[in-house]
This record gives sequence, C-alpha cells and structure tokens, in this order.
Amino acid sequence: MRPSATFIIDLQYPQHSPNPNPRQQHRNIAMSPLLLLLALAALSLLAHATYLVIYRLFFHPLRHFPGPKLAAATFWYEVYHDWFRGPYPGSSWNVDALHKRYGPIIRKTPDELSIQDPDYLDTFFAAGRRDRWSGQGKEATGSVQSTLLAADHKRRRGALTRFFSKRSLTRLEPEIVSKVQQLSARVDESFLRTRDILDAGVAFGALTLDTITEYCFDQSFGCLAKPDLGPEWRRTFWDMLESIPFLRNWTFFAEMFFWVPQIVVRYTNPGMEQFFIMQRANRAKVAQVTREWEADQVIKAAGGDPGKKRGSKRTIFYDMLDSAVLLPRDKTPKRMAEEAFGMVVAGGYTTGKAMANLMYHLHANPEWLERVHVELDSVMKGPDDPVTLAELQALPVLTACVKENLRISCIIADSIMLVEPNEPLFYKDWVIPPGTPIGMTLYHMHMDERIYPDPTAFRPERWLKAAETGQDLDKYFAPFSKGTRGCLGVNLANAQMYLGMGVILRRFNFELFDVVEERDVRTVRDCFVGLESPQSKGIRFKVVGKRE
Repeated sequence: MRPSATFIIDLQYPQHSPNPNPRQQHRNIAMSPLLLLLALAALSLLAHATYLVIYRLFFHPLRHFPGPKLAAATFWYEVYHDWFRGPYPGSSWNVDALHKRYGPIIRKTPDELSIQDPDYLDTFFAAGRRDRWSGQGKEATGSVQSTLLAADHKRRRGALTRFFSKRSLTRLEPEIVSKVQQLSARVDESFLRTRDILDAGVAFGALTLDTITEYCFDQSFGCLAKPDLGPEWRRTFWDMLESIPFLRNWTFFAEMFFWVPQIVVRYTNPGMEQFFIMQRANRAKVAQVTREWEADQVIKAAGGDPGKKRGSKRTIFYDMLDSAVLLPRDKTPKRMAEEAFGMVVAGGYTTGKAMANLMYHLHANPEWLERVHVELDSVMKGPDDPVTLAELQALPVLTACVKENLRISCIIADSIMLVEPNEPLFYKDWVIPPGTPIGMTLYHMHMDERIYPDPTAFRPERWLKAAETGQDLDKYFAPFSKGTRGCLGVNLANAQMYLGMGVILRRFNFELFDVVEERDVRTVRDCFVGLESPQSKGIRFKVVGKRE
C-alpha cells in the first residue's frame, strides 16, 4: 500500500531527528528575520494609521467642525467619491450633499474645510492675501492659476494682467473679429452648403483655441482653416480633464506620465496623441519666442532698435521674457511651457464649451432666441454689417442670456481651495485656525435657490428683473472665480462670447439635432471643469439657412 504524502514527508524530515537536514535548517533560520520584518512593518503601519485616526478625531485643530467622521478620519473618503463612486464620480457633488446635511461649514477631509455661503465669497477671495492649496502642498504646474504662494502668484499674474485688461481687449478686438469671420465662412462652406451636422462645441472651441494661441505666439493652431474645424482637440481636452479626479489625489502619477514613452500612451489612450502634439507645439513656440528675444537683446546691446526688425506687435510670451517684474526662475523654458499649456487649456476649452451651451439654451427656449434676434437686428441691420463689442455688451437681453448661461453651465465644478497662512479667519461663530485650507464650490453657489429660484432652469429674466429692481446678483456671480485668484482671461472670454455669438446668430438659422439635455448638456462630472455625460454626442445643429 502506498503511504500518504504526509507520511513520506515525516519520514524524510522526522521531528526528533538528531541530524536534521542542514540546508533546510539554514533556510528556516534565514526566513525568520524576513517574516519578522514584515510583521513589524505591518504592525507599524497599523499603529501609525490608528494614531492618525485617533489624532484626527480627538486632537486635531478641526475636530470640532461638523461633518462625517469618516471624512475627518481619512483622505480615502474623498478619494472614494472622486474616483469610485458612481455613476459619475465627483467629490463636489458629495460636498454639496454634506452641506445640506451638516450646514454651511463642514470638515470635508482631515485637514480641509468647506464653506457654502454666498455671503462669504468676498471674505474668501480677499485680495492678495490667500495662498492656493493643492492638497499635496506643491504646484501641479508652473502656470499662474496653479501657483500656490500669494507672493509668487501676484508677481506672475502682474506680468500678464495688461494683456487681458479691457484696454488691451480693445486693441485685440479686430483680431477676434477676424477669427469670428473665419468661423462664419467655415460654417457657410462646410456645413450650410453641405448640410453636414455642426457640433457647436467643436466650432466654438476652434474659435477660442485659435484666438488664444495666436495671442500667445502670433501663430494659431489653425483649427478654423480645417473643413471639420479640428474635432480632435475637443477629444484631447476631454481625455486630459477626465484624468483630473484621479490625478488630483495622486499628483506623482501626473509627473510619471511625462516619462512614459509616447508610443505606450498612443496605444493605451489614442486620444492623448494630440496632447503630446500640443505639448511639443507649446515648447517649440516658447523656444522660438526665446530665440527672438535673445536676438533682440544682442541688437539692443549694440545700440540698435529691435522693434524695427521685429515690428510693433509683441506677444504675451515675448513680454514675459522682457519683464523686469519676473524672476529668472519664472522665465525658465519649463515654466513658460507650462504657462502656455495652462492658457491653451483654459482659453481653448472652457469658453468654447460655454458658447456651445448658450447655443443650446437659446434654441431650446425659442422665445429667448427670438428676443436676442430682435436685439442683434437692431445693431446689425444686415447680416454682414460690422458690430463692436461695446454695442453687443450694451444689449440687455443678450447680456442676460450670457450671464444666465454662465451661471448654469458650471465652468468650474471643483472646489476652489485657498489658505490664509498667518491669521485666523472667522465664519459666524466659528474660528478657523491659520493655515487651514478652505474650499468653496462656485457651481453650487450658483445653484442656491435662495438667490436663484428654480436654479436648474434657464431663466434670463432674473437678470433683467435684478437690473430693474437694483438687486445685486453680481455679488453672488463668479463663473470664472473672483478676485486676484479669478480667471486671468475673463475679459477675453467675454469678448469672444459676445462677438462670436452675436455674429453667428445674426447670420445663420440653426435647428437642434439629436440633443438630449441630460446626456449632452447638463454637467454631471467634476473634472475641475464640469463635464457632461461620457455618453454625450455633443451639442449638434443643422445649419438650415441664412438670416436676412
């Protein structure tokens, strides 16, 4: 009879053998310290985690603030809502739900507070005093918008402010009009005559992307010259933005991304191919501007006038290199390229998205479209008549529609996190310790039914009535953020919206094509910028004719 395997082993290695196998004995002895180290490491991690939870719940300076205990105990609570909670992850919607349960001030993570009170906006955005908070204590990029320290932000923003002032936009207006004319010609040639379907997000994205790149580098990406208006860029922006819920919790993955071979990314995520193209284009354009600036310095040193050679037109990045305000570390090729990237993403996607949304809301509410047409006809007697930005901004109905669309469009969905590093802040009876990150979610401010009754509805009349009654709705209106931390390009964005919408709506008639608001328009995802459903087909139109 065959003995069992256990019996064989026992025969080979008897427990009381006076001469155990030396090799096996050596292996057992060698493994013991490794197992001991692993056990000690596990116990240390468990002890550290236990200590953190006890400290955060019972001894942390924020322990008295309301909110769920799990959010106070661990950052994994926010990670779960950012990345895993379905159907569409996004922590700002969870924060809104927590405010409804716990009140206007809550502890959203172990170290961070959130305030949801429109009357606190001015205190929150107090000019020049607030550092930005990244969650990881470091800048995601070197751009102005992601700069953490208030002093660095003030210096970098100051070097750019004049390019985006209302006075500068007056000089830039002819260039914006030229781009709008290009878009109008493309709508006529590629969509009206062919009866192809026009994606408004792609169309207005082409306008805004070409405008900002030409302004930055004196050379656009050329989207308006393409018959299809370059739809690949919208997909690229989507791919980048969809990664934000993950990357804002683990920024080191974002840094690793740039070290991954391009061919790997191309096959794992084909949409990001354009990202690398844009990165290379930004770096190349910054390098070109740098060479021009260095050549001009040689001419200056020789007593010449580089302006005669280069001409009077200067770009944003030439002036950054020429700035006496910026420090040498602000002018490195890496930081300049990151600044360019931030401008292109912010200026090339968000404004185009807002314009597409306005097209939808006007055509979904034809009574407002008709009123806008009446106003446009009053300042442009013929469809090809010239019009100025000032004339369009003076139209009350168009302005009310633009504002209501910005309120409801959710350009910024994420919480804006700022820090007062030196002094305590006060909210009602609460004392907020210095150095505490505080967040406010502007989209949910715009959805506050105490200020905006029926907040999810497109109701431009609220702005017209406010103008008649003297109600200051602008106090609670911050679609591009506010104060010194507000969007640098807000004037440029408004100019493109008024001129672009004014000219296109005056010249063409459109019909919505297979657009479902819940699928294609409504914001359901917090990717810093608010995004619609992944199943969205875009805000699409038939171009049915020209207006007389």
